[in-house]
Amino acid sequence: MLVSIAISVALFVATAYLHLVSLRFCSGHMASIPMWPHTRVLSIVSLLFVTHLFQIGLFAGGFWIAGAWFGIGGFEGPDMAHPLDYLYFSAVMYTSLGIGDIVPTSHMRFIAGVEALNGLLLIAWSASFLFATMNRLWDWEPCVEPKDEE
Repeated sequence: MLVSIAISVALFVATAYLHLVSLRFCSGHMASIPMWPHTRVLSIVSLLFVTHLFQIGLFAGGFWIAGAWFGIGGFEGPDMAHPLDYLYFSAVMYTSLGIGDIVPTSHMRFIAGVEALNGLLLIAWSASFLFATMNRLWDWEPCVEPKDEE
Protein backbone atom coordinates (compact mmCIF):
# COMPACT_ATOMS: atom_id res chain seq x y z
CA MET A 1 0.00 0.00 0.00
CA LEU A 2 2.85 2.41 0.75
CA VAL A 3 4.20 1.93 -2.77
CA SER A 4 0.85 2.86 -4.32
CA ILE A 5 0.65 5.95 -2.09
CA ALA A 6 4.20 6.97 -3.04
CA ILE A 7 3.50 6.49 -6.76
CA SER A 8 0.23 8.44 -6.45
CA VAL A 9 1.88 11.34 -4.63
CA ALA A 10 4.75 11.44 -7.14
CA LEU A 11 2.31 11.48 -10.08
CA PHE A 12 0.17 14.16 -8.44
CA VAL A 13 3.16 16.42 -7.79
CA ALA A 14 4.55 15.87 -11.30
CA THR A 15 1.24 16.59 -13.05
CA ALA A 16 0.39 19.58 -10.84
CA TYR A 17 3.84 21.08 -11.45
CA LEU A 18 3.56 20.48 -15.20
CA HIS A 19 0.17 22.19 -15.16
CA LEU A 20 1.54 25.15 -13.22
CA VAL A 21 4.43 25.52 -15.68
CA SER A 22 2.02 25.39 -18.64
CA LEU A 23 -0.27 28.02 -17.16
CA ARG A 24 2.66 30.24 -16.22
CA PHE A 25 3.86 30.01 -19.82
CA CYS A 26 0.39 30.97 -21.07
CA SER A 27 0.12 33.99 -18.77
CA GLY A 28 3.79 35.03 -18.87
CA HIS A 29 5.98 34.15 -21.84
CA MET A 30 3.11 33.78 -24.30
CA ALA A 31 1.96 37.31 -23.43
CA SER A 32 5.06 38.72 -25.15
CA ILE A 33 4.17 37.00 -28.44
CA PRO A 34 2.00 39.29 -30.58
CA MET A 35 -1.22 37.60 -31.72
CA TRP A 36 -4.93 38.30 -32.09
CA PRO A 37 -7.10 37.53 -29.03
CA HIS A 38 -8.90 34.64 -30.76
CA THR A 39 -5.55 33.18 -31.83
CA ARG A 40 -4.22 33.54 -28.27
CA VAL A 41 -7.26 31.75 -26.82
CA LEU A 42 -6.95 28.95 -29.38
CA SER A 43 -3.22 28.65 -28.63
CA ILE A 44 -3.91 28.40 -24.90
CA VAL A 45 -6.62 25.77 -25.44
CA SER A 46 -4.27 23.77 -27.66
CA LEU A 47 -1.40 23.97 -25.17
CA LEU A 48 -3.68 22.90 -22.32
CA PHE A 49 -5.00 19.99 -24.39
CA VAL A 50 -1.46 18.78 -25.07
CA THR A 51 -0.61 19.27 -21.39
CA HIS A 52 -3.57 17.12 -20.35
CA LEU A 53 -2.53 14.43 -22.83
CA PHE A 54 0.98 14.46 -21.41
CA GLN A 55 -0.39 14.18 -17.87
CA ILE A 56 -2.50 11.20 -18.97
CA GLY A 57 0.70 9.70 -20.36
CA LEU A 58 2.48 10.21 -17.03
CA PHE A 59 -0.24 8.29 -15.22
CA ALA A 60 -0.20 5.57 -17.91
CA GLY A 61 3.52 5.17 -17.29
CA GLY A 62 2.85 5.11 -13.56
CA PHE A 63 0.36 2.27 -14.00
CA TRP A 64 2.85 0.33 -16.07
CA ILE A 65 5.65 0.88 -13.52
CA ALA A 66 3.34 -0.04 -10.63
CA GLY A 67 2.41 -3.32 -12.25
CA ALA A 68 5.62 -4.33 -14.01
CA TRP A 69 8.23 -3.17 -11.51
CA PHE A 70 6.44 -3.24 -8.18
CA GLY A 71 3.76 -5.86 -8.82
CA ILE A 72 1.17 -4.04 -6.71
CA GLY A 73 -1.77 -5.00 -8.89
CA GLY A 74 -2.98 -5.50 -12.39
CA PHE A 75 -6.02 -5.16 -14.57
CA GLU A 76 -9.04 -7.32 -15.26
CA GLY A 77 -10.71 -7.24 -18.66
CA PRO A 78 -8.95 -6.95 -22.00
CA ASP A 79 -5.20 -7.61 -21.93
CA MET A 80 -3.02 -4.57 -21.32
CA ALA A 81 -0.40 -5.62 -23.86
CA HIS A 82 0.18 -2.37 -25.72
CA PRO A 83 1.18 1.10 -24.39
CA LEU A 84 -1.98 2.47 -26.00
CA ASP A 85 -4.01 0.25 -23.64
CA TYR A 86 -2.44 2.01 -20.66
CA LEU A 87 -3.08 5.40 -22.28
CA TYR A 88 -6.72 4.45 -22.90
CA PHE A 89 -7.25 3.35 -19.29
CA SER A 90 -5.47 6.43 -18.00
CA ALA A 91 -7.60 8.76 -20.17
CA VAL A 92 -10.77 7.06 -18.92
CA MET A 93 -9.67 7.55 -15.31
CA TYR A 94 -8.30 11.10 -15.77
CA THR A 95 -11.54 12.33 -17.28
CA SER A 96 -13.62 10.40 -14.71
CA LEU A 97 -15.41 8.74 -17.62
CA GLY A 98 -15.18 5.34 -15.93
CA ILE A 99 -16.29 3.06 -18.78
CA GLY A 100 -15.43 -0.05 -16.74
CA ASP A 101 -14.18 -2.38 -19.47
CA ILE A 102 -10.76 -2.42 -17.79
CA VAL A 103 -10.76 -2.67 -14.00
CA PRO A 104 -7.66 -2.20 -11.80
CA THR A 105 -6.99 -4.78 -9.10
CA SER A 106 -5.36 -4.70 -5.69
CA HIS A 107 -3.45 -1.51 -4.82
CA MET A 108 -3.60 -0.29 -8.41
CA ARG A 109 -7.17 0.81 -7.56
CA PHE A 110 -5.80 3.50 -5.25
CA ILE A 111 -3.67 5.01 -8.04
CA ALA A 112 -6.72 4.95 -10.34
CA GLY A 113 -8.81 6.81 -7.73
CA VAL A 114 -6.09 9.42 -7.25
CA GLU A 115 -5.88 9.91 -11.02
CA ALA A 116 -9.63 10.54 -11.22
CA LEU A 117 -9.44 13.17 -8.46
CA ASN A 118 -6.29 14.68 -9.95
CA GLY A 119 -7.82 14.87 -13.41
CA LEU A 120 -10.90 16.57 -12.02
CA LEU A 121 -8.77 19.18 -10.27
CA LEU A 122 -6.53 19.84 -13.27
CA ILE A 123 -9.42 20.04 -15.73
CA ALA A 124 -11.17 22.49 -13.41
CA TRP A 125 -7.95 24.49 -13.10
CA SER A 126 -7.75 24.69 -16.91
CA ALA A 127 -11.39 25.71 -17.15
CA SER A 128 -11.00 28.49 -14.59
CA PHE A 129 -7.86 29.73 -16.36
CA LEU A 130 -9.71 29.77 -19.68
CA PHE A 131 -12.62 31.61 -18.07
CA ALA A 132 -10.26 34.28 -16.72
CA THR A 133 -8.52 34.50 -20.10
CA MET A 134 -11.80 34.89 -21.98
CA ASN A 135 -12.95 37.62 -19.58
CA ARG A 136 -9.68 39.47 -20.07
CA LEU A 137 -9.18 39.07 -23.82
CA TRP A 138 -12.57 38.60 -25.39
CA ASP A 139 -14.53 41.64 -26.50
CA TRP A 140 -18.18 40.94 -25.90
CA GLU A 141 -20.69 42.76 -28.05
CA PRO A 142 -23.41 44.48 -26.02
CA CYS A 143 -26.61 42.48 -25.97
CA VAL A 144 -29.71 43.90 -27.60
CA GLU A 145 -32.33 44.79 -25.06
CA PRO A 146 -36.04 44.60 -25.77
CA LYS A 147 -37.85 47.83 -26.53
CA ASP A 148 -40.21 49.22 -23.94
CA GLU A 149 -43.85 48.66 -24.84
CA GLU A 150 -45.43 51.79 -23.51
